[in-house]
Amino acid sequence: MRLKRLDPFLVALLLLGLSGLLGCASIAQAPAWVESARSPEYSKEKFVTALGTGENLELARGAAKSELSRIFSAELKSEIELIDQESVVGDQVFQSSEMLTTTIISTEVQLEGVEVPLHWRDPRSGEIWALAVLERRKECLRIRSEGKDLITRLDSLSANSKTRSSPLVAVRSALHAVKLGVALDGLQARSRVLGSPCLTQRSVSTGALKARVDASLAGLSFVVAATELDLRTGRSTGLLPQLQERIAGNLTRMGFQVGPAQGATVIPIDARLRLGRVDRGTEWIEYRWEGSAEIGSPVQGGRTVIAAKSEGAESHPTDSTARLRARRKGELDLASQLNARLEAFLDAENHD
Repeated sequence: MRLKRLDPFLVALLLLGLSGLLGCASIAQAPAWVESARSPEYSKEKFVTALGTGENLELARGAAKSELSRIFSAELKSEIELIDQESVVGDQVFQSSEMLTTTIISTEVQLEGVEVPLHWRDPRSGEIWALAVLERRKECLRIRSEGKDLITRLDSLSANSKTRSSPLVAVRSALHAVKLGVALDGLQARSRVLGSPCLTQRSVSTGALKARVDASLAGLSFVVAATELDLRTGRSTGLLPQLQERIAGNLTRMGFQVGPAQGATVIPIDARLRLGRVDRGTEWIEYRWEGSAEIGSPVQGGRTVIAAKSEGAESHPTDSTARLRARRKGELDLASQLNARLEAFLDAENHD
């Protein structure tokens, strides 16, 4: 039986159709990295990787970077919990005052070296897939560079925290040393996630630094005196127990001791509020206040460490109410001004 000869045109058309089908199958085949978030050129040993998708390339890139940051932060959180446990000294956590409430390692990290070198478009859905990568070695070098500067500053602050000439300077240095210690703990956690010892050895742990703050606070105490004076003559007209309590309350919230304490270095605070009636030629009676407060030196005759001032006026149709308003407003403002000055002093690492 003789086979019929196929029409060359039909053969060509058939081959073209088969070629198209094979081509479609090839296009539809997703790259291996879409399934595994891994690529031979971006191995797990050298890179941290993550996948992201989006309707366009920009969205896919952004999603991949976000996912990589999320994965990194999740691993970072676990490492931070371990470091927090390791930094505890004597089973105590030194977070008793407002001054240490911000010393918490953050898991929100800006990863600067993230790149998105690969992307692929699914021909069926039109969705874009992207692979974000972070090179472990480069990130480790960034951590090492940042940590080197922090360790240098930490050593300097650690030495200043032992000074006996100025107790407040010692407290301030100890507080800033804790902040740097916490920052170094964050870098150490990032280093652990990368699986490399990126940081050089530090001389003191964060737990020991917190213990030093606690010891510094226990080693000093404030004694507050608050006096009312006549605005014109400057003569004392009595004590101001409410002003004294406001100042003492602010100090206590910050973690300081107030009042005589056995073996503690005493730091005096002298607060004065001058009150006087001002004649404005109106039916309303006005009282003016001028306040000043100084945190002195524990050494007799030493210079003032911190000073604050306040001034203003209050008025009312009756004399007693105008005077009372001026005194209360003056007490509140003076205590607030002194507290702000003390916080600024402690917050300034290189304060003179």
